[in-house]
Amino acid sequence: MGMYSLLWPAALPALALSSRLREGWRERTLSKVHSGPVDIWIQAASAGEAFLAREILLSLPSDTPLRVLVTSGTTQGMDILSRTCEELKPQKLLDVEHAYFPFDAPFLMKKALRHYAPRLVVTLETELWPGFLAEAKKQNIPVLLINGRMSAGSFAGYVGIQDFLRDIGPKKILALNGKSTQRYAVLFGHERVETMQNIKFDRCPTEAPVLPEDHPLSRLLGVGDEVLVLGSVRKEEEPDILETLQILHRERPKTTIALFPRHMTRLDFWSKVLYETGLPVVLRSQLTTAPAPGTIILWDAFGELGAAYSLASAAFVGGSLKPLGGQNFLEPLIHGLVPVIGPHWKNFDWVGREIVESGLVCEVTDARQLARQVIVSLENPQPKNAVQKRAAEYISARTGGTAQAVACILRHL
Repeated sequence: MGMYSLLWPAALPALALSSRLREGWRERTLSKVHSGPVDIWIQAASAGEAFLAREILLSLPSDTPLRVLVTSGTTQGMDILSRTCEELKPQKLLDVEHAYFPFDAPFLMKKALRHYAPRLVVTLETELWPGFLAEAKKQNIPVLLINGRMSAGSFAGYVGIQDFLRDIGPKKILALNGKSTQRYAVLFGHERVETMQNIKFDRCPTEAPVLPEDHPLSRLLGVGDEVLVLGSVRKEEEPDILETLQILHRERPKTTIALFPRHMTRLDFWSKVLYETGLPVVLRSQLTTAPAPGTIILWDAFGELGAAYSLASAAFVGGSLKPLGGQNFLEPLIHGLVPVIGPHWKNFDWVGREIVESGLVCEVTDARQLARQVIVSLENPQPKNAVQKRAAEYISARTGGTAQAVACILRHL
């Protein structure tokens, strides 16, 4: 820790130049602190972890007095934690405050842990801050790592400091799957590691919201019409999607296609390129009645993707044909569609490869495969209620992570 400690005095002035890190600077440097002591300190790195923290906080017992500090390192995470604190205000016995996570400088962590004096520290997913962990050990504060995941790349980096990590590491690790469990066990010892369900599954709806009969989209994408939704299409995928549209227009000229760019800034591009290639296109905002079959509806309205999925016959979910991490393919699935995605869905790999192997998601590699698979989906549609049932069973079989996490927290308090 000696060299690590020496780096921080020089690093802080450089970090002060970052506009992102200047947000919450007083809390990051502990010139502003909240009242202590607390029972539990939960650290949620960013937005994804903040949603996990929310699930845990909402599931803590309401009949037990607890003071909780929950921290994050990003503005997005802080926004989620702020809304969560508002949700929890009616629970009189649960006192939750949120703050920016301090920089991991050992002298700051020593001050923070002495001030807040938590009985227990909880970190989420891959939070292994050496300053935080080392100081918690010095002050005999137990640390839990919950919903732990570890990629092969992270594991390779940590193996080189395995002895150091084992010395300061969490008292208990609840890891997500076989590979993560094995990697954490190698680093910290089998006796510290258990496997848990992913809390993210507890956040997944198993029933789609019912679309009202008088919903405006029912007039545009009439029930019974053959409709393909291309959802959350990213800029990098545009050449592939354009090729797919040309194939579909040639082979399925009566299929109405709803094209949802992920970012509205791409509308001008799509309007221009579709016009130039001679494909029939109309903006969603220009429609008051259903367009002619075979029209491409370029979506320039917010908040209607879910409703479009509910009326669609087939769907592709973007961000997946190129290495962009993927977008939420569970949304069309709970609406009864077997979504088609590309090979790149790292952001949702927690769902498990089994979802493809079970036939609940179709994976393709390029534009031509995408067009072929969409045509198959249109020609051989699966009953939506059957798909919804299988999707609900898949998700329900993987829920329970929040209850496991809360039980572990209460055991260690």
